[in-house]
Amino acid sequence: MSSIVLDQLTFDAKSGDRLKNVSLELTSPQVVAFCSNDDSTLVALKQLLNAQGNIEEGTVTVNGEPLGKINHRRGNPMVAHFDDVELKGKTVLKAVKNHLKHRKNVLTVEQTNQMLESLGIVPGTRVAELTPDEQQKLRIILLLSLCRPIVLLDNALDDLDENSRLTIGKLVTDYTKKTDSLVVFTSQDVSTLMRFSKTIYYFEGSHLTSARNVEMVDSVDCVVTVIGTDFPVENAVKLGAHMLEEAPKETRFLFTGNIQVLLPLLEQSTITDVRIEDATVEDELMTW
Repeated sequence: MSSIVLDQLTFDAKSGDRLKNVSLELTSPQVVAFCSNDDSTLVALKQLLNAQGNIEEGTVTVNGEPLGKINHRRGNPMVAHFDDVELKGKTVLKAVKNHLKHRKNVLTVEQTNQMLESLGIVPGTRVAELTPDEQQKLRIILLLSLCRPIVLLDNALDDLDENSRLTIGKLVTDYTKKTDSLVVFTSQDVSTLMRFSKTIYYFEGSHLTSARNVEMVDSVDCVVTVIGTDFPVENAVKLGAHMLEEAPKETRFLFTGNIQVLLPLLEQSTITDVRIEDATVEDELMTW
């Protein structure tokens, strides 16, 4: 089992990004998501694991050992980061070979090519001829081919089209189970955060504000705006509504659950309009 445990950690990364008084425990096998209003949290986590910065307070353990001891002994080969994957080579096959050569405990070229071919990417294809979507899938597969117990995927899923995102998301989930690994990602799309993670950690800047288990949630958060009066707010809250704004003739809330259960509450004759929209990261951070 792989694990990252932060205990009341305050960390200044070399990049200037920061974690402040953060306590959390991440364990494999699972995919976890960081929901934040910027990318600084995962940048700080990457630099923390690579000893690029200064720990001011608190402790960090990885797989039960102090982080400093692991970095000193092994150069921390346990972590793979999406930003470190480059496509070097004219063809897909050459890019795979260049990526894997001189590395230990990784997939073979043949195993990696099998994964790529299942996605419709042929080894003999020139990298320059791949679509941006295909190049992104290639980079993700190369990242997974390293078989590292901790994988920082960043927001790589956001640069895929909807169908590819579903395919890669399921592949990543399957990868964590087969390799007993921990994958951490972020996204600016709430449905992506909820669909592919087991737990979402909400960050406001450098602060961890809350954590939410979404493994058993079978729907995606949405934002409901009710125009009119006499909307039964208390009943809506009991059903899963989280109020965002309340005005005399307009109520706006984030809803978690099956939207059908709200319909009886929306049948008031004094309600003139109802709008349902996808929740944004900002809506999530206001709620959680």
